[in-house]
Amino acid sequence: MTKALAGLIAAGLLVGPRIAAAQDPVATRVEGAMESTLKQPDCKLEGGDFRVSSGKTYLKTGIEGTGDPSNRVNALKNGVRVLTEAITTAGQGKTPAAWYWLGRIYLQQGNLVGADSAFRKAEALAPGCKVDISRNYRYRAWAALVNAGTGFRQAKQDDSALVMYRAANQIYPEPPLASWSMASIFAARSQNDSAMYYFGQAANAEPTDTLQVSLRNQAAFNYGVVLLNANRPAEAVVALRRYLKFKPEDAVAQKALGQAFRAAGMPDSAQAVEHQLVVAASTGAGAGGGDEELSDRDLFDLATRQYDDKHYADAATTYGRLLQRNPYNRDALYALANSYLGLQDGQGLAATAQKLIALDPLGDYNYQMLAQGYKFTKQQDKVAEAIIAEFALPVDLEFDRFDATADGATFAAKAVGREARDQNNKVIPPHPVTIAVEFLGKDGSVLGTETAAIPSLKVGESAPVKVATKTPGVQAWRYKTK
Repeated sequence: MTKALAGLIAAGLLVGPRIAAAQDPVATRVEGAMESTLKQPDCKLEGGDFRVSSGKTYLKTGIEGTGDPSNRVNALKNGVRVLTEAITTAGQGKTPAAWYWLGRIYLQQGNLVGADSAFRKAEALAPGCKVDISRNYRYRAWAALVNAGTGFRQAKQDDSALVMYRAANQIYPEPPLASWSMASIFAARSQNDSAMYYFGQAANAEPTDTLQVSLRNQAAFNYGVVLLNANRPAEAVVALRRYLKFKPEDAVAQKALGQAFRAAGMPDSAQAVEHQLVVAASTGAGAGGGDEELSDRDLFDLATRQYDDKHYADAATTYGRLLQRNPYNRDALYALANSYLGLQDGQGLAATAQKLIALDPLGDYNYQMLAQGYKFTKQQDKVAEAIIAEFALPVDLEFDRFDATADGATFAAKAVGREARDQNNKVIPPHPVTIAVEFLGKDGSVLGTETAAIPSLKVGESAPVKVATKTPGVQAWRYKTK
């Protein structure tokens, strides 16, 4: 007797030793999970001749018999024999009781394929028995196998776990847990095709239990993402749409759906999804109850896709939403100005360019956009002022990058010498410039200031500019000339 069987006897699940078919590990666990006394069906079974009754009697002996264990094994074999004869030669093929008792005998033997097939016949002939079969027999076997699979996973024996999970799906495929678990194993192994298949299986489940519903929903999302990553965007669209029926306010899934639409060549659908994302972010209607479902990076990427699609008004709205969060985000200001340029919105362009100049006063393109904004609004005197201010710049400070971490931030740029002229068009000789970079918190407060010296540069000469702070909480920057 194995330790596992001894434990089952001690727990009162078995009344004596049993012999599973060829000591098959799956059959052993299924047999061990079955009842120790014959349970009558919870449903009404009509008809059946003496052979069907004999099959039931053999099952009772196979479950409750005492003495030599081989007698119980033989009783189950005889039950299969007599019920098979009844179905195939005695006209009992339309009798649900024949299939019901045959399914229960097969399950008692640990024969999942036979049990599933017989139970399906019984359920078709006696639909009222489906709940009894599912709850009392399929589920019992499934739970034993899933628990065994979970034990193997905890012991890091994933191959054995997969055997158990596959068997669990054979007898009771409705709950998604076994498929979900197999998908997770394959995903961890980077076996993406197998992970995709089993996530799909779990996603197609229709459970009612709260835990199983949660697993089904997560599987549906994962299935869509795996399809998208496998460059199957049209299928990903279908999968993600299905998931969003379960969780319609999930911003992460909506972002993925937008990406899938774009990859599938459906930009209009992508834009509609992205528009709804921005609206939800603006109103705090995300799944989490607030607009932080979309990060600053998410909003910037959405706006950039809108800009690339030449939907400048939508892009301006999205960049504007990002600037509501962080008014000093230079990249968003710069992109917003270009969106207004695409719209030929002079008022918006000029106002945004002014904000850019306040952050980045040595960037010559900022002045060019300011001048263009005034051109659109036909303010020629202000056009001249912007051009004069640009001409007077000793260098063009080309912004490179801004890196913020939990512990500090770094500002990097490149200064390029240019020919500066005053308002009388007289050349201003090259001269050094010192800037003070202010590192800002999210509310615009100055958390730290560092200076950088830019040497005297001839036209076309360049010099790197880099300053850093170890101040935490930095979200943005601006600099001033000294």
